[in-house]
Amino acid sequence: MSILQAIVLGVVQGLTEFLPVSSSGHLVLANYFLGWGESLPLYVDIATNTGTLLAVLIFLWRDVASAITGFFRGLVSAEARREPGWRLALLVLVGSVPTALIGLGMRGVFERLNAPLPVAVALAVTGFVLWFAPRSGPKHAVGSVTFLDALVAGVVQGLAVVPGVSRSGSTIAALLARGVDKELAPKLSFLLYLVVSFGVALLGVDEVRAADIEAGPLVAMTVASFAVGYAALRLVFALLRRGRFRAFAPYLWAVSAFTLAYLALVG
Repeated sequence: MSILQAIVLGVVQGLTEFLPVSSSGHLVLANYFLGWGESLPLYVDIATNTGTLLAVLIFLWRDVASAITGFFRGLVSAEARREPGWRLALLVLVGSVPTALIGLGMRGVFERLNAPLPVAVALAVTGFVLWFAPRSGPKHAVGSVTFLDALVAGVVQGLAVVPGVSRSGSTIAALLARGVDKELAPKLSFLLYLVVSFGVALLGVDEVRAADIEAGPLVAMTVASFAVGYAALRLVFALLRRGRFRAFAPYLWAVSAFTLAYLALVG
């Protein structure tokens, strides 16, 4: 893999991981339309996800610190268990359980669907999810979010292992549908992403070591996805505040239609 190819894939990942348009789907399509093959090796997902993981850590560092310190303080203090940090940590942990179970169980499915045709179908479905998502909900505080809300978001995030199904779009839409407000929903979504992304990185260490790739492209992918991902985070929060989350639906439908038409012509 060349440095240029690595940077392109990193930029695609960084831009599309947090915008509700499916990073995995766009990586597959970018790889295909640029003539780099129909499927991507797992180490590409791992390297690019590492960059976006770092972007979330920095962008939401206050919430991350609150959850981590709140959790450990809550283990030894009943008073701390009444604070938002403890509740936030528990919500993230509860939501991460179904994600891990579904993600590990569907790993083989993910690999079989890592191709342009299923991606195009999944992008169209994601468009409908975004179009019908509520703009906001009444749950403004962490304490008002239930564990069932977190479980629903975790299940949806697990199903988003399918390339073309936007992880951020589907989990934010699910939380909005559960009544979580437009400021808190993306924070919970991206905190859940941190856990799953860290898990992917750990599980893929052997894959990266076994890959026939130099360190340069890996670093380039990671840096590119981090820089662009941080900018995309700022954009998605701004769009949610303005109630323009559904604006991505027509784009997804257009990409899906173009891909299906192209595959029909060349097939």
